[in-house]
Amino acid sequence: MSSTGKENFKRPSRKPFWCAGLITLLAKFSVLFALSFSSSVFARETFEFDLGQKINVLSDKAFRKSSTNEFEAVGNVVITHLKNSIYGEKARINFTTGETEVIGNVRYIAPEMTLYGTKLKYNFLTKIIDLDNARVLSDNYVVTGKKIIQTSSDKIYAEEAEYTTCRDCPESWSIFGKQITITIGQYVTLKHAFIKVNGVTAMYVPYIVFPIKQKRETGLLFPSIGFSSDEGFRYQQPFFWAIDDYKDLTLTPSTFGDRGLGGELQYRQNIKEKSWFELNTLGINDRIYEPNKVDKSLSGKKEFRQFSDLEGHYIYKHYLNGHVYFNDTSDLDTIRDMDFFAKERVRGTEVGGGGFLEGRNSLFSLSMQSYYNKNMLISDPKKFDKQYVQMLPKLTLSSVPYNILHSPYPFLKNVSFGFGADYTVFKQNTVDINGPIRNARRLNFAPYLDWQLGNLGPVFFSHHLKLDYQTYHLPTEQNKSFAKKGLIYETEAKVELEKIYGLSYVEERPINLNSEEAARANNAKNVTTIGVLPEVKSGNSEQTTLVYNNSYRHSQEFKLKHYYLGEQKFSGNKNFRNQIESDDGQFDYLDALRDREHLINQTTAQDSLPLSNTLEFQWNNNLIRKTSNKFDPYKDNRYLKDNFNYSNITFFDVSQGIDMTVDSERPWVDRLTRLYINTGIALDRFTLGVQEFYFHKSGEHKLTSTIGFNFDRLKLNGDFTYNSFNSSSTPITKLVGYDLELNLNDLITLKNELDYNIESKLISQSSYSILYAPINNCWKLEFNYTRDLIDKKFGLLLYINYNSNNFTSINVR
Repeated sequence: MSSTGKENFKRPSRKPFWCAGLITLLAKFSVLFALSFSSSVFARETFEFDLGQKINVLSDKAFRKSSTNEFEAVGNVVITHLKNSIYGEKARINFTTGETEVIGNVRYIAPEMTLYGTKLKYNFLTKIIDLDNARVLSDNYVVTGKKIIQTSSDKIYAEEAEYTTCRDCPESWSIFGKQITITIGQYVTLKHAFIKVNGVTAMYVPYIVFPIKQKRETGLLFPSIGFSSDEGFRYQQPFFWAIDDYKDLTLTPSTFGDRGLGGELQYRQNIKEKSWFELNTLGINDRIYEPNKVDKSLSGKKEFRQFSDLEGHYIYKHYLNGHVYFNDTSDLDTIRDMDFFAKERVRGTEVGGGGFLEGRNSLFSLSMQSYYNKNMLISDPKKFDKQYVQMLPKLTLSSVPYNILHSPYPFLKNVSFGFGADYTVFKQNTVDINGPIRNARRLNFAPYLDWQLGNLGPVFFSHHLKLDYQTYHLPTEQNKSFAKKGLIYETEAKVELEKIYGLSYVEERPINLNSEEAARANNAKNVTTIGVLPEVKSGNSEQTTLVYNNSYRHSQEFKLKHYYLGEQKFSGNKNFRNQIESDDGQFDYLDALRDREHLINQTTAQDSLPLSNTLEFQWNNNLIRKTSNKFDPYKDNRYLKDNFNYSNITFFDVSQGIDMTVDSERPWVDRLTRLYINTGIALDRFTLGVQEFYFHKSGEHKLTSTIGFNFDRLKLNGDFTYNSFNSSSTPITKLVGYDLELNLNDLITLKNELDYNIESKLISQSSYSILYAPINNCWKLEFNYTRDLIDKKFGLLLYINYNSNNFTSINVR
């Protein structure tokens, strides 16, 4: 029978006897050859059809029935249609209706998912899928069911099926439903659902919906659960309202155990790119709280308590931007009683708000900032500290350096000038007549002149001149004015040395292997391959490898700087001058008397040096590694500017000050002021940093050090702080802390954080947790214990991956 299913019978023609014998002999030989060849090679046939779209069929055997217009393929069937592929053992296609039936180890592969089953019915015209004993695999979820039907490109129906995000199901968790509807890229809907944990039914839910989409949608979010032995059970159920693409609102009705009912509200709006607005508020009708009440028994009445936080940011083109924030609370005790909400929204030791508005162009910038805060460090939780100093407002104007002269001549290489100025209003609502002066309006003006003299041999000379001028208006004093001014001279001589080691480039080197070496190399690369790889041809096999060569740049900088303070002049209120001689009486560092600044402000290397007549020697070292990037021709012309990476391997900086105003028999000992050392190293898995300030005269110093290890299963970061620059009433600060994360195996991770005060021998804060994360990647469980100087808390966090690695936590604390 021919491939068309028809036979043509014709009268045989007469041939000579010798020709017929030859034909018979050749026919017998061809049959023997075909039989012998079929024992070693299995024939494959390919057929191509057209049903509006091209259909390709690959199989071991194929038959076509013209009477019914059907095509049947048997053995290792592969059918391709558009972007879809179907695999099976046997297939039958009807070219009239477009219906296809595939039986045996069926696999249907589409761009968005893969289907497995025992029997598949597929229509090439309507694209309807009917699959028995099916399993649906997607990037985000798995559905297993008795029957799965896909009626359109975005709808899948399943009967008696299970939904889960686990890879080892049903060992972890799944949801069994009598009817499941999957809207691809949207939702999974289950009716008469049973939630299973380790294959055991734990809960019945008549109707449940899971999102499998990335777009924001209105609906219920995962609840938040908490537990306290003192306050009881806390349950919060958020409802999310996607108002439009730029606004949303989350309303969270809540019950807070013994405290009573309440809720949260969050409103977010995106005005435009990098411009946004957000409001968060929490309110409780509290049945426990009373001001200054210590225990957590019921008070017998309800008191409304709230904590609100507002924040927004705005940018207009590239020259105007602003930020505003404000938070408020009914009482200061909400910071601790509602720490799950308020802790991340408190910005220091006060509540309140403020913001700034800044405009700039190519010549100068102008900004305004203002803050109005409520002091938290007071005994009465409902009292407003009216003696707290507010800043209302501060105006700042600063310029870029303006070039006056630029020439190739010695001592006139470059001359430029600029200025910085600000006007600040400090306001105290209630004046304390016995306390320091806290109401003032200050004008700070600081013009400067930069003069680069140029090089003299290898030495580069420069000079900086700055006017330090502040004037004050004191509205609450009889003598309402105070002013101070002085010139600060800074001269610098600098020598820079550098040396480059090696050349950074990528080299492609050939590797010549004989046949045996190449075979071993191929098998070593394909250790997961099943079976035996074909033998490599004899002779040499050439392979290439990329070799990255790095270069290193070591730079040294030697600086000799001279600071000189011209005569500082004062005028006006003497009480205010006496007040700002100590840092406790200053509004900020600008109020310091420059000739005494180094005695009270020991913060940075430069600020802590006396400016009267001081020499400073600096030696700065840096070792930088330069690494070539791999050339990528698909990046549009970016290789020329992105062809190298730079990393700072290590640095070592030393600074020593010498006070030339000291007259002593041991000038080189008594004139030493401050030693500053800053060093660090950063390798692939190890980091170390040390910073030290040491004052020779008093023997006081401040040491800060950090260390970090990062291995495959261990991450450890530690820090140590020693500070003896405290007042006589405050003990020396000795703090040590670390952050440890240890992966015992692929399932269990241990975490530990601790801060310890060596001087008081107290643990100021510690946290211990165990994280269990199954390989299935569909849920995680974390037990934690935290404590500080006041509270101890136990917690349980259950993370559920309900879609696309989007872990949502349920908190029990």
